[in-house]
Amino acid sequence: MLSQILFLFKVLSKDQKTRFLVLLFSMILTSFFEILTIIFIFEYISFLSSGTEYINVGVINKLLDFFNLNYDLLTLENLSFILIFVILLGVFSNLLTIYLTNKFSLKTGGEIESKLFLYYMKRDYLFHLNTTSSVLMNNIFELVKRVASFVLTPLMIVLSKVIFLIPLLSGLILYKPKITLITTALFIGIYYIIFRIFKEQMTFLGRLQTGVSEKKFSTLQQGLNGIKEVKLLNKFNFFKSSYDKLYGEYVNLEVKRDVIGKFPRYFLELVTFTTAILFVIFLINNLNYNFNEIIVSISFFLVCAYKIIPAMQQIYYHLTIVKNHLPAVDAISEDLINSKKINFEIANENKNVKNKKFESLEVKNLKFKYKNEDYFSIDDLNFKINKGEKIAITGLSGSGKTTLIHILLGLIKQTSGKVIINGELTSFKNISSWRNLLGYVPQSVFITEKSIRENIGFGISENNIDNEKIKKLLKITKLSNVVNSLPKKEYTDVGERGLRFSGGQQQRLGIARALYNDPEVIVLDEATNALDVLTENEVLNYLIGFKNKITVIMITHRIDTIKKFDKIIFLKDGKLDGIGTYNELSENNQNFKTLLKVKNEEDKKINNRS
Repeated sequence: MLSQILFLFKVLSKDQKTRFLVLLFSMILTSFFEILTIIFIFEYISFLSSGTEYINVGVINKLLDFFNLNYDLLTLENLSFILIFVILLGVFSNLLTIYLTNKFSLKTGGEIESKLFLYYMKRDYLFHLNTTSSVLMNNIFELVKRVASFVLTPLMIVLSKVIFLIPLLSGLILYKPKITLITTALFIGIYYIIFRIFKEQMTFLGRLQTGVSEKKFSTLQQGLNGIKEVKLLNKFNFFKSSYDKLYGEYVNLEVKRDVIGKFPRYFLELVTFTTAILFVIFLINNLNYNFNEIIVSISFFLVCAYKIIPAMQQIYYHLTIVKNHLPAVDAISEDLINSKKINFEIANENKNVKNKKFESLEVKNLKFKYKNEDYFSIDDLNFKINKGEKIAITGLSGSGKTTLIHILLGLIKQTSGKVIINGELTSFKNISSWRNLLGYVPQSVFITEKSIRENIGFGISENNIDNEKIKKLLKITKLSNVVNSLPKKEYTDVGERGLRFSGGQQQRLGIARALYNDPEVIVLDEATNALDVLTENEVLNYLIGFKNKITVIMITHRIDTIKKFDKIIFLKDGKLDGIGTYNELSENNQNFKTLLKVKNEEDKKINNRS
């Protein structure tokens, strides 16, 4: 537990540690006023019970002597005013500490969320292929929330109570050493025994909560992302009941944790006040204590107990909360460490961004193998693409076309071999320079729920989007008529995942997005398969018409489309089976001839169906 807490403070940034020191000072100040309040309550009770005798024994009279002030100032009215003033200072300092504690925890939590979000976005593409988005969203929203609200905040409360108890108990030990030591040892012993009894159970409950939380997010994501199937198959109750069951499990776990945390308080209150009553009876019946002395002593200890017991209870209760939610820290600990490196890496990355022109792309002995697979998806590829060339990549399904594109884009790293851009090896340092030259259209275009213009100007502030360029691109991609028929035209919201647009319209939005930044190289991964032949021809003719200005690399299966390209890279089982013009391959490559035959037969079947 201690190692996890120390780890958490280790991953804090400099600003977060500075805010923590400010909070620590506020805690010390609050503890000072809390203890001062107890002293003045004791003084007040002593004055009421002792009258003029108080002048000889009180603490305030010593302050009057120290500052050489008149004893006439020591009146009930003045003492009452001082007590109220000290209590007010304590209240305001407590409120300040609560404010700073919550601000520290929640702001730190928000900063951790933001860092994790950036870290996950910066992870390589394979990581995202192998990790479901529900796990990442659970880490960012649920686990970080637990770390901020149920680890950091409770730890700050525990720290504040420890800072308060240490000087108070030290003073009580000096005042009444035996009673204080025995009582403190009894209380700490009871809390320690209860904590040890429930320690493993709290950890177990925390792990269960982490697992249930992940399943909740997964169920939500499945139900919302698969809304079409949910509606058609009428599976509303299935997903609702699944979520209700998981939420019920989560609530039960939280209730158990809360009961375990609050149990000792009521037990100790019973022990404390029973002991105090029995102690009063014993003093009156068996010892020669006058009533005033007994009232003053008992009142003092009860006031102290009134402050100490809740403080001890809060320490125990919040430690059980921390213990319960530490599995959330474990679950994201590696990501927290790695996320600290992100700002440094981005600074280095931005430092190396250069606005170069594209001249050539060369692949040498390129190999790639997915984790846990025995064969190479890309096996010893060698080819070169020069500026202005129009390149088609084709082959049967599973031949490695999309994997090759992902490597060229820098989304995944090759197992071996080289990708050379403008005579320079691609690496982390220069990948941003290469991507600045690119426009990319995947087979399935990602559409945000924002406006059409914001989807085309993806990642650009709305105020900075070039309206003239948007209109030009809508015309090029044959979307002008569709967009102009809408009430808000290009300001119309597309809807979540582009549900208001057809597949072909989404692909055209993707092409417009890829062209927005005036790329020197445009990569299309079967990005026109949802377009009708006429629209595809018009879009491709536009791209090909740029001659030497734009280099086009396109994965396609359509024979008529392949014919338009200068060069064809033909892949088979991850290997380069042929490279050349359409005429060269169709005449000299037997496997390419077979591919053409298969595609012709598929086209005939499609035409017969229509």
